[in-house]
Amino acid sequence: MRHEFSGRTVLPGDPRYRTLSQGFNQRWHSSPARIRLVADEADAVAELSRALDDGLRPTVRGGGHCYEGFVDNDRGVILDLSTMRGVAAATDKFGRPTYCVEGGATNWDVYTTLFREHAVTLPAGSCYSVGAGGHICGGGFGVLSRRHGLTVDHLVQVDVVTVRGGAAVTRAHRDDAAGSPEQDLFWAHTGGGGGNFGVVLRYHFAIGAPEPPPRVWISSVAWPWAELIDRPGDFETLLTNFGAFLASHSGPREPVYDGLFAILKLTHRSNGNVVLFSQWDGDDPAPLDDFVAAVEQGMATRSRAQTHSVAGLFLPYPEKRRQMPWFQATMTLNPSGDNQRGKYKSAYHREPFGRDRIATFWDWLTRDVPGVDLSKTLVQIDSYGCRINARRPEETAVAQRDSIMKLQYQTYWTDPAEDADHLEYLSGLYQEVYRDTGGIPEIDTTTDGAYVNYPDIDLGTADQPDPAYPRLYYKGNYPRLQRTKAHWDGEEVFHHAQSIRPPRT
Repeated sequence: MRHEFSGRTVLPGDPRYRTLSQGFNQRWHSSPARIRLVADEADAVAELSRALDDGLRPTVRGGGHCYEGFVDNDRGVILDLSTMRGVAAATDKFGRPTYCVEGGATNWDVYTTLFREHAVTLPAGSCYSVGAGGHICGGGFGVLSRRHGLTVDHLVQVDVVTVRGGAAVTRAHRDDAAGSPEQDLFWAHTGGGGGNFGVVLRYHFAIGAPEPPPRVWISSVAWPWAELIDRPGDFETLLTNFGAFLASHSGPREPVYDGLFAILKLTHRSNGNVVLFSQWDGDDPAPLDDFVAAVEQGMATRSRAQTHSVAGLFLPYPEKRRQMPWFQATMTLNPSGDNQRGKYKSAYHREPFGRDRIATFWDWLTRDVPGVDLSKTLVQIDSYGCRINARRPEETAVAQRDSIMKLQYQTYWTDPAEDADHLEYLSGLYQEVYRDTGGIPEIDTTTDGAYVNYPDIDLGTADQPDPAYPRLYYKGNYPRLQRTKAHWDGEEVFHHAQSIRPPRT
């Protein structure tokens, strides 16, 4: 029997309060005046109106995976959408059929429902518990993106509780009048990031959403650090080969390898292995084998099957590759990792790594910090490009449309006493990798900025006079995002440490 949920207000002293005021990253927690578990559209409007009447700042929580503390809200109101997790066939405001995803749905809600009920999917992220509400509006990127583009490339409408003239639902569509505030609001949700314009209740996707491949090959191979330490030239060869392959096979009209997704995990040497994970959606595994062979060509250190967990990735198979039904492979590759403390940084790369950058990776990943466990520290290099790069930079709010790799710098730990050591290490690594461009992945060079869904407050905050994050996240799209912010939320009701600011007069 289905229970109709009518919403709940969680106050200090409630046994749910501490959990619901803390995100997935255990570094972040806050003390809000109240938390509202939102039931539906009417409840969202009413609760936002109440927060405005009470003079309390609202923040929005979907899956709780924000890398920084942007949902934290001391003495404010957290609007928690996690009970609004529907995924269903629907219609947009013009009466056209769509697939509708509510803002509290997780990636796994999306995949299971769309696949089982409609035989389609979205090219979104691999971590199962990430909330769609924040993931999609930042662009949405995942294992199928080289073949099918970003998640927002399939978006047609967003239903948002905005505050212009009072709390109300605005249904912003791709086909609204060109230059209208509604079309700008839609466009802003194709990569403008969460927590900027309102409470996203629903995303509508075109009925022509991608059909997943029936079966895929998954491969996981590793090179032991114990052998690489004795052969530093192999590490350089590995990174050179990986970058060169992607430079040759990531164009928007790539004829063969758009169905390949690969992650090279450059772990700290204390982890034990450097790992290459790949998914190939063709029935013939030969191109996958050719890719792995190209990556390790010229290396004396030979790969072997990876059979244990590396930073959340677990493939319990003794063979180097295995064919599986797509849905089962997606289930297998659905890591979110442990609830722990973490810090993250990112970069888009437009060209293969040069020797200086590779030498910096080697120096830092073989470096020990006395008394600090770095076994869960890594540079994750994701393949990028192909159909992602078929869009113009201004077509969506995601402006990075000619990169071949996306990097995510990660470190994890559990003891708060180690915070400073881990933050200092990751910051030092990142700044030295990009020392030729001021310690950041500057745009329109060999790099092209950073990913808004991997936020990093070291790139500046909104209260600073000239922060780097607007340029690195949004490039030339930032002025339009600012104008949209000024129209829909000029008083900055929705704000956080790296929020979009209206133009300053």
